[in-house]
Formats: sequence, C-alpha cells, structure tokens
Amino acid sequence: ESLKSAREVKILNTICDATSIRQEEAQEIAREVDLMLVVGGRNSANTTRLAAICKEELDKVYHIEVADEIDEEWFKGVNRVGITAGASTPDWIIEEIVHKIRSS
Repeated sequence: ESLKSAREVKILNTICDATSIRQEEAQEIAREVDLMLVVGGRNSANTTRLAAICKEELDKVYHIEVADEIDEEWFKGVNRVGITAGASTPDWIIEEIVHKIRSS
C-alpha cells in the first residue's frame, strides 16, 4: 500500500567503482584467454558475478576457492590462462594458485 502512494522511486547503482572496474577487467581478460579461473568464495555475490561475466565470453571458466581445487585436465589444449579474484580474496590464495599453475 505504501509503495502505491510513493510519487517517485529512485533505484541507484550501488556497485562501487572498484567492483565495476574489476568486472570490466575480468571480461576483457576472458576475451583474450583460453581458460579463466575466478578465485573467491562460492557464497560471495561479487565473485559469483565475476564468474558469470567471464562465462559470457568464454566456456572454460572455473570458480575456485583454493589451489587444491585445480584439475590439470582443465589445461589440456590451453595456451593462455586468465585469473581474476573477488575483492576479499587474500593475495596469498591467488599466489598459491599462480604457483600451482606455473609448476604444473
């Protein structure tokens, strides 16, 4: 009832600039690679959105939380790998993932 009496409703974009930039950059990277890893919590709306954006550009997108989830089979026939991460993903997790990929 109270919504019907409202004269004006405003919906504001509440995504901060850093998040928007991260999403745009992830999309650009996904366009240039053969496989994309999106690192961060599966319950994170931010990270889930990053994965969805990457999937718009690329079929091989894997949302992982830690390096141990990486499957070497994913990389068969892959030349270029992109990595993006949710804003709250610790750097040490990203570094472990990069190390695992490079040492494989």
